[in-house]
Amino acid sequence: MASPALADALRSGEPERILQHPLVHDSDASAWRAWFAEHGMDYRPRPQDRRFEDYNLVLDAAAHGLGVTLARPPLVGEALRSGRLVPVNPRTALNPVAHWLDRPATRLRPSAAVLARRIMAEAGLAAALVETFLKT
Repeated sequence: MASPALADALRSGEPERILQHPLVHDSDASAWRAWFAEHGMDYRPRPQDRRFEDYNLVLDAAAHGLGVTLARPPLVGEALRSGRLVPVNPRTALNPVAHWLDRPATRLRPSAAVLARRIMAEAGLAAALVETFLKT
């Protein structure tokens, strides 16, 4: 993803074209490595790439035209809906970073169940899967 102006310049072509611009990422560049590996390329962070400790800063930097970044659904939803960021192309790769939601074998506290439902809904899980997870 990139600012609309930068994305227009990058819309078509091979993945290598992205390397003509700084890549914007957080402290972990493994998602870029995975993206380029998915397209048969090796990636190592470069001096011109920009690193931020917070993903919100990554999104802001990309929205201001400082480089190209990767989307992390659903964290990028509002930036895409508002048009601050636009896709550069439809190429995707599975992020190597995973998050797990675990629960005790006993009944969940009501507040924990509410939070679990919210997290799972944001992740796009089907309601039936959510309820199965929450049952004791």
